[in-house]
Order: sequence, then C-alpha cells, then structure tokens
Amino acid sequence: MFITRRIIHRTLIKTCVMKKLLSFALVLVFTHSFAQDKLIPPVKKGTRFTYVVHSGGQDVNFSAMIDSVAPGYMKLSWDIDGVGSGAWVMKQASLDKATNGYWDEPQPGSEVVLSDNQTILVLSKAQWEALQRDKKLVFDQQNFVVKSPSEQQLLKLQGKTVDATLLEAANSYRIWVLNNPAFPFILKIEGNPKGIDADLTSID
Repeated sequence: MFITRRIIHRTLIKTCVMKKLLSFALVLVFTHSFAQDKLIPPVKKGTRFTYVVHSGGQDVNFSAMIDSVAPGYMKLSWDIDGVGSGAWVMKQASLDKATNGYWDEPQPGSEVVLSDNQTILVLSKAQWEALQRDKKLVFDQQNFVVKSPSEQQLLKLQGKTVDATLLEAANSYRIWVLNNPAFPFILKIEGNPKGIDADLTSID
C-alpha cells in the first residue's frame, strides 16, 4: 500500500511538472509568434525614413537618410519635394542629453549643425534611458508618458505593426518612437503645437 502511494505521488508530481513545462512552452511559442508579427526594421548607415509631413494645410513628401554615424555624431541627409535637399548634423551633446526638437525652416544646400539641446527625428540617449526606466520623458518642454495604443493608433508598414512606443503629452501631443536603443527614431508626430505633424510611409 505504501509503495502504491509513493508511485501515485510520483506520478502526480510528474504530471504537475509536465503541465508546467507545457504551459511555459506555450507562452514561449506565443511570445515568439507575437514578436514575429511585429516589424523590426534594421537601421544603419544608409537607412532612409520617408514621411508625409502635414503643415499649414499642406501635405509634403519628406525623407531623411542616415548619411554618417559614429560615436557622438550623426548626420542626416534630407530631401523635401518642392524645397530641395540638405543635411542636419547632431554632435555628442545633442545625442547625449538634448530634450528639444529642431523645427527651424529647412535650408536647402546647407549642412546645419544643431545646438546642444536639439535633435531631429531621433531621441537623445538621456530621453531613451528615461523612457526605459520611467516610462516617460521630456520632449519640447512637455512631459510625455507611455500609452497603450488603440487599434487605430498602431503604426503599420507592409501589413505589420512596427515595433514602436506611443508617447503622449497632456495636450494630446503624440509621438511614436522606434524601439531601437541605437536609433530611437521618431516615426510619427500628431498634435504638434508647432503645427508640424508627420506620418511614416516607409523605412528602406
């Protein structure tokens, strides 16, 4: 009788362990499948981000390409339909600690070096760290917090949801940021008080 009870007890333990392992395996499969459904675009030198910019009641095609990148340095070449092309340069201080965006009028044919507290189309290292640590950050002197996007707010390309984070300020100013610690690019801008919004159309 005692032996029988021991056998039953061992069988129950094995069954319980197997159930836990099966559950764990199902979670892994589900997580892997979910990750596969998300679009995680590779970003490197030569990658081009294309947008439609909405400003002053007009829609304009705009693209920015990573022209040069090195520790403490990034150069973006830009092209705007009907305006021309040029470049923006961000140096160590900008990439490390900037909290403001650059919104000045584009200067065709020029290579503009941004000030120490400005970046364009990309978060600074300090902002990215705040986003990961606190789920919030300061951008353009406003406090943004992470929001769970609705189905309509999901950012999609090629029929897949882009791996991005939605951030929102109290005045409904929203930005979508690519989940890439090396290149946390801003992919969409909505409700910008400065009157410049943007929708991503491709990453190549």
